[in-house]
Amino acid sequence: MEIYGDISGLKPRMRKQLSQLYRRRCRPEQVISPELARHLSLLTADCGRQLGLLIDRGGHIEMVIVGDSHAITIPSLHRYRLGHGRLRGLRCIHTSFGPEGVNREDITDLTMLRLDLMAVIKLDSAGLPENIEVAHLLPSDEKNSCQTLPPISIDKLDLHCLELFHTLESSAVTQFSHETGDPERPKAIIISVGPNAAKTHDQSIAEITELARTAGITVVDSFTQQRKLSPHTAVGSGKLKEIIISSMEQDVDLLIFDLDLSPTQVKNLSTLTDLKVIDRTLLILDIFARRALSREGKLKVELAQLKYRLPRISDKTTALSRLTGGIGSRGPGETTLEIDRRRIRERISKLEKRLKKMARSRTIARGKRKRNQLPLVSIVGYTNAGKSTLLNSLTNSRVFTENLPFATLDPTTRRLRLPREQEIIITDTVGFIKNLPKDLLDAFRTTFEELAEADLLLHVVDSSSNDLKEQVEAVDQLLEELDLAQIPTLVVANKIDLVSDEIVQWLKKRYQAIAISARRAESLAPLLDEIIKALNKSSPSRALSLHRLEPEHPFQEPAQDKCESPAEDRKKSFSPVQPK
Repeated sequence: MEIYGDISGLKPRMRKQLSQLYRRRCRPEQVISPELARHLSLLTADCGRQLGLLIDRGGHIEMVIVGDSHAITIPSLHRYRLGHGRLRGLRCIHTSFGPEGVNREDITDLTMLRLDLMAVIKLDSAGLPENIEVAHLLPSDEKNSCQTLPPISIDKLDLHCLELFHTLESSAVTQFSHETGDPERPKAIIISVGPNAAKTHDQSIAEITELARTAGITVVDSFTQQRKLSPHTAVGSGKLKEIIISSMEQDVDLLIFDLDLSPTQVKNLSTLTDLKVIDRTLLILDIFARRALSREGKLKVELAQLKYRLPRISDKTTALSRLTGGIGSRGPGETTLEIDRRRIRERISKLEKRLKKMARSRTIARGKRKRNQLPLVSIVGYTNAGKSTLLNSLTNSRVFTENLPFATLDPTTRRLRLPREQEIIITDTVGFIKNLPKDLLDAFRTTFEELAEADLLLHVVDSSSNDLKEQVEAVDQLLEELDLAQIPTLVVANKIDLVSDEIVQWLKKRYQAIAISARRAESLAPLLDEIIKALNKSSPSRALSLHRLEPEHPFQEPAQDKCESPAEDRKKSFSPVQPK
């Protein structure tokens, strides 16, 4: 007979005695017989660990569980019935060393697993049962309501179990049924852990919550632990237990960690919590997969996903193995794991070749723009800073915008016609973020490298963000990594209509920022004025010799031939701008 739980360190004699518990039974109407309770208490005192029993309605012992000195962990009960308006058909009885009886963990197990009842046997100093405390669900209108009976001696316990269970199931027990959540909006708990987790708690939780909202996930709770990362589960065992209880109470579908987890950590966490576990990188990859619309964008996201998945394939199995020919090669041949890895590598190689061809097409398009001497201005900045909104306002475009991180993913190019028929090319790029996943950075490197051809960068900053300084530093650091720091840059403080005048003045003084509101066209004239000055200063050979803009004509309608993509860009014939 199988013994569940942690049996490491138990002597063979103790294991044999625990296995023999399966031969015992109690009357169906009893919570537990006094003889079985006494025997279970003596075994508990002998091994120094809490012991638990799962008993069916016939009085037979279905599971013997070994815990530690503080608690037991109930294994998966998926093979036992769980119909609508019905209980599990199992009662849990476990021992306890301390004075505490039925605690929060017991109530959570009772409610979420829909057990018939939960009973805790408290031991005295001699290792004998002192009393028993019983809790069961209530057929009331309140969800997850239960009743805990006062501690009583086992000999005096008079509770007819079968009648109680029949009453519960024939009454309003349906409110305890496990509600089926919306698969399109799963519930999640966010966990932030690390040496500096407490210091950056509000900022990191707020950002990962926004990312989760973008991915269509409902965040119901968050946990923070300031400690060195555990190589096995990232968080400590105590904090993990709190997370498991909270996930059961709130019917959570997945756990989101605000850091990158190793394959071992993901596997251990999934096993211990019985939940889907995703880290920061996987969450961002999912968002990119949702937002990618162009063919090139989809290929880049697929490439990043495959590179992320490759080292995490660990399901070793000999299923579908084949024999190979030749001396020295007889045996199981390639396992399914090896075949999967080889196929992923082949797909990665194929995607890289296709993306190289697309990169050459972009190079041709950039060369054409150079020959036409059209200045190129690229909009960069932290995600959700308002880059696409600014592009729409400047060019009267209709690029998709939404108050979500990475609302637009594919780069968009437009031709902006300035007064006196003078033109520039303006490009909106994918947003930056702190700790951008390496696989995504590698996949989108060719897109970021196009910024190197820009004559001017517009660094758009969200003035209303509480994390403004860190966002500016993150963008500057990424530009430094991409060797783009030498390109002239104008800092554009967006969303000034959401902040006070003091913050606007601080931004102008601290970053020499140009204050605008991308949704208000009348605020863009100073920005266009500074763009003209910067281009004339940075590119004398291609100087526009533009005059200052009149306030009543900050900018004109864009040219009709807009460039939606590099492919369309090659079809357009850009005429050189003649200096006035």
